[in-house]
Amino acid sequence: MSARQKQNFLHGALILMSATVIVKIIGYFFKVPLKGIIGVAGFGYFNAAYGLFNTLYSLSVAGMPVAVARMVAQNMQQGRYRDVRKIKRLSTWAFLATGLAGTFLMLAGAGPYVRFAENPNAFLPVFLMSPAIFFVCVSSSYRGYYEGHRNMYPTAWSQIAEALVKLACGLLFAGAAIQLGLDEYERAGTVFGKAVASQEQAQLAVLPYGAAGAILGIVVSTAVGSIFLWGFSRRKGDGITLRMLDQAVPAQSSREIIRQLWKIAVPICLGALALNITTLIDVSSLTNRLSTALERDGQTLLAMYQGVLPEKIPAEEIPNYLFGAYNMSVTIFNLVPALTTTFGVSALPAVTAAWAVRSESQLRKNIESVWRITAMVAFPAGFGICALAEPILTLVYQADPASIPIAAPILRVLGIAAIFVALSSPTNSMLQAVGRVKIPVRLTLLGGCCKLVVNFLLVPVAGINIQGAPYGTLLCYMIIVCLSIPLLCRAAGIRLRLRSVFLKPLFAGTLCGVTAWASYGMLSRLAGNTVSTSISILLAGVVYVVVLFLVKGIEKYDILMLPKGEKIEKLLEKCGLIG
Repeated sequence: MSARQKQNFLHGALILMSATVIVKIIGYFFKVPLKGIIGVAGFGYFNAAYGLFNTLYSLSVAGMPVAVARMVAQNMQQGRYRDVRKIKRLSTWAFLATGLAGTFLMLAGAGPYVRFAENPNAFLPVFLMSPAIFFVCVSSSYRGYYEGHRNMYPTAWSQIAEALVKLACGLLFAGAAIQLGLDEYERAGTVFGKAVASQEQAQLAVLPYGAAGAILGIVVSTAVGSIFLWGFSRRKGDGITLRMLDQAVPAQSSREIIRQLWKIAVPICLGALALNITTLIDVSSLTNRLSTALERDGQTLLAMYQGVLPEKIPAEEIPNYLFGAYNMSVTIFNLVPALTTTFGVSALPAVTAAWAVRSESQLRKNIESVWRITAMVAFPAGFGICALAEPILTLVYQADPASIPIAAPILRVLGIAAIFVALSSPTNSMLQAVGRVKIPVRLTLLGGCCKLVVNFLLVPVAGINIQGAPYGTLLCYMIIVCLSIPLLCRAAGIRLRLRSVFLKPLFAGTLCGVTAWASYGMLSRLAGNTVSTSISILLAGVVYVVVLFLVKGIEKYDILMLPKGEKIEKLLEKCGLIG
């Protein structure tokens, strides 16, 4: 492959991170207006469907792209180009089959799922979400293949295309559904055929349909993403020439390749739940547990949110409203692991290639660099979110600030949890790269059980209710990370340099969080929230970068992996700013 296509770990990660930042910005312009269109309650219905989709996606296909990427990277390193092509052909059929199975599973399970979650109004959004599983399977087959080639551009461009279509179609369909329902009420006193007694009830009754419209926009976007990747593959190919195929050894049998794929994919598929298990647990248990809290001691719960809950909200809608407020914080919390997941995706083929040829020095450098760069993103972001939870929520949701008092305490805890979630994904990817695919599964089950226990014990307590959920998330990922890091060191045969990998970014990140908190406290007395928050984030970022360079938290190897890294490394070394 050309030098432009084949990227090292950090170059590939920067491509994916840039795409992720763009996608998140587009997502901001999608979710914030969407919340204004469908409200907090409608946002709860939307997230009930989206959370289940993410989980089924992990179960049906998340393991296969990683398995394909790992096998492609290993065979490319060994010059087995015929195997690479065969892996592509066989995995495509496997993706199509699992996509169809996942779609039918979500269609059939929509009813039982919403009944178990005690959220029946979420049925239509969940039902309409099901075709998206098929389309993301098609997209994943191409993404996994190109990621194995260490070419992250197809994944990046397809993600941006999906985000743009989701923005346009999701808001359009959601707004159209809301308007159609309200127009029908004005004409006939019904909302999509269901009689309602008042304008207030009509505005509540139309919300599930607005959420369903947004979900339909997501389905269209996933279809566009798969079509984009198909066209890219037809036009650009994969860089394997006829000469390379002629010189390669004969490919393994189809049965052997499929056996290897599933042997790798099934444990990775279960391990991929590490990023989605808390979402599954939350969407399936929180509204249920909140209903229990309301039944046990409704007065305490209502008194806790007096003046915050909407007036005249029906009692049965309060759990979903609190769940919608919780997801306001989760949306911001997910920004950090979304960025560091790109490190895991890019690191897997690089670590796999070093593992395949048993290059101990390269393996150690890659693993430490992945952890160090992940920590350099995770620590300042997590501490910053914790320090500025309420100002950030006010900045993001300034058009609808009513539920911020509910969401802010949740986000403070999730800010710390984000650090551990951010570290978990690259660590799991590297465990998979060195052949320890079962370890993430076991740790995920352990962490998930702890999360579920916390939800069942704390959320039904009326005085705690939804505020207990983020502590389960924090405990879950603390367990996963604190156990997986030493296990990876043992599996790879490396000795972790704790000071250079984690302690220096931790020190700089802590000062970043303190700076954000202190500067906002002073600036908020002189200026509004938008100005105070923006300047506080900027000051905290400057302090973080300066401290990181002063303690020499960035090493030469990290810089050399950047595009034109040699020139940057010489300049920083001349200034004495890198270790």
